[in-house]
Amino acid sequence: MTPPEKCLRPMISTDLERVLAWRNHPDVRRHMYTQRLITLEEHKAWFERASHDSRRHLRIYEQASIPQGYVNLKVVDENAGRADWGFYLAPGAPPGSGQGLGQCTLAYAFHTLGLHKLCSEVLAENNRSLRFHERLGFRREATLRDHFFDGNDYHDVIGFGLLAEEWRHLQGADPV
Repeated sequence: MTPPEKCLRPMISTDLERVLAWRNHPDVRRHMYTQRLITLEEHKAWFERASHDSRRHLRIYEQASIPQGYVNLKVVDENAGRADWGFYLAPGAPPGSGQGLGQCTLAYAFHTLGLHKLCSEVLAENNRSLRFHERLGFRREATLRDHFFDGNDYHDVIGFGLLAEEWRHLQGADPV
């Protein structure tokens, strides 16, 4: 049986250096709450904690069996079926990788995990991520004014949410 063309798989320890290189790349790092370089030791300690947290789902997005991105889902309210997500693509990932990562993640969140709602926060000047969320069907739910301080300036943060029923409707499976 051949592996699917696009998929999410669990992140494993052998992914650590690759994911850290992606995370520390300037094009990725500038859109994160923690904008300094992360050390390998810090990254390993984070992975050890996160991989033992049943609320966290650390995933690697692959296209044609080649790792192209990272996804972190954190269930913040099990009773409500609500989770936050964060992600980034490998620098130089082929065109369309973001859309594939998004589609695979939403299927995982709503179909596999059975979540009710997926939420995200995006720095307001990250136009690419704002448009990406909107193309996936997320709705803007909040503008958090001067919510993030990068050490020099304050930045607004946009809160997004997508409900399972909205996602199913976008898939053509359910009316909203």
